[in-house]
Amino acid sequence: MEETQDYEFQLYINIDEVRMLYNHINYAIETWPGSPARPPEEQEYLKQLKTQLFAMISDYTFEYG
Repeated sequence: MEETQDYEFQLYINIDEVRMLYNHINYAIETWPGSPARPPEEQEYLKQLKTQLFAMISDYTFEYG
């Protein structure tokens, strides 16, 4: 089976779930075992995801206090 970058999904979650996911991603970054146990791209992806989740939390906080 050929992998493709074009296949995407959408996930709808509420702000509490975004916060839980953000906390879990933080934990994953803090406890990341490093390479070669895990691929280095994984750590970079986790950092990008953390930034995106933080932006969601910030946007919600700005909108709704």
